[in-house]
Amino acid sequence: MEIISRFVENPTISRELSDAQGLYLLEAEIKGQEQGEIIEYQYMRKGMHGKNQARETGICVTSYKDGVPEHSEMVLVYNPESNQWKDVR
Repeated sequence: MEIISRFVENPTISRELSDAQGLYLLEAEIKGQEQGEIIEYQYMRKGMHGKNQARETGICVTSYKDGVPEHSEMVLVYNPESNQWKDVR
């Protein structure tokens, strides 16, 4: 959650999933500037998680208008060797 706070204050946590290795999915959202707009911030840890697979640990931002995704982009990728997040926008 700390990494998402770089982008937004006081988001609403919509989903949080963990396994034996810890947190692997966190979805947080805020209301957008327009009516019916929601901005979702999604953290996913690298690996296979049920039907979902992430090639790298990262943060993706998706904007929704009336429940329909309009735009999505990866904004941060985690480098485990350097223990740093890299902005990839």
